[in-house]
Amino acid sequence: MALTRETVIRNLWASPALFITAALIAFVVVRSDTATRVGWVLYSAGWLPAAIALTLCASRKENPGVGGTFALVVLLGFGLLFWLNHA
Repeated sequence: MALTRETVIRNLWASPALFITAALIAFVVVRSDTATRVGWVLYSAGWLPAAIALTLCASRKENPGVGGTFALVVLLGFGLLFWLNHA
């Protein structure tokens, strides 16, 4: 099975969900000061694959599509919820 550019881009767009899930577990399940710091680090790390995918799409002047839009909306939405939960 050949690893195509499209497969890589789709996986990059989907990977923030893993970081958000790990951050959510740190914030809600573990609930310690260290877990809160780890949760913010994990949430911030979730932006890296999305930024790489966005840069790759922009460099080739391609539309990020529904996956890109969904990934960014999920990151922004959960970031707001995490912030409101810890404000």
